[in-house]
Amino acid sequence: MQRASEVDFSSLHNARYEPCHIWVSSMPIDKSISGTKVNPGKGLRSQDPGLDRIDAAILRELCADSRIPRAELSRRVGLSAPSVADRVRRLEDAGVITGYGARIDPARLGYGLTILIRARPLPGEMSNMIEAIRQTPQIVACDRVSGEDCFVARAHVRDVAEMESVIDRIVPFGATNSSIVQSSPVEERLVEL
Repeated sequence: MQRASEVDFSSLHNARYEPCHIWVSSMPIDKSISGTKVNPGKGLRSQDPGLDRIDAAILRELCADSRIPRAELSRRVGLSAPSVADRVRRLEDAGVITGYGARIDPARLGYGLTILIRARPLPGEMSNMIEAIRQTPQIVACDRVSGEDCFVARAHVRDVAEMESVIDRIVPFGATNSSIVQSSPVEERLVEL
């Protein structure tokens, strides 16, 4: 699950960085067994990842700060550094941890507005709409959803004029409806483990 945009990051040379974070695949949790175990779910590369309370603690710590030194992570979860390294590697191999990255504040790069674009393609225009969304660098995420709309895209733009330009790239292929994000009371977070 990669999340990337074509933003010029050269202006970040002297910027302050927030702690990195990791992306974790969502997996069903079976709490009927003593302790917490994850059901081997769709998309896992290993047969039984066996997520236990230690793995859950490792994931919570890595999501809080993926740059945490292994020695500190080991201390926090109560295992040796080699054991923690093995567990992290297993979680990566199983596809539970899918990547690491830095959190960037788009507003500090001049992208003062975040918009949500709901889109519904015209008959026969699905692939063209998908391509238009993919080719629009301001769009940083897009989900295909159920319901009246087919897609919900998230974009960062400098102003309303740029917002209009982004929407105009999608409109030839279907209907859109957009909203400006006023605030985010719940930031992206780890599901309960």
